[in-house]
Amino acid sequence: MTAMTMTIEPVSAFSSLDVLVAMDEGLFRAEGLDLRMASRESRDIRSTTEGTLSSPVTNQGRLQERGEATMFQG
Repeated sequence: MTAMTMTIEPVSAFSSLDVLVAMDEGLFRAEGLDLRMASRESRDIRSTTEGTLSSPVTNQGRLQERGEATMFQG
């Protein structure tokens, strides 16, 4: 079986610990996934103080929007 490669965008919460543990345990590989985590650049990180209640700032999905990740962990 050929593994399907998937690149995900990490989340800041818990430093993506859940995904890192699952990768280390081989859970994605067991399901035929070659999971990779995209690296964020400083331009992808914005402070939440830049936002408002009606227009909050999010750092999620920016790499996916540019096509550098298949999905983001939400």
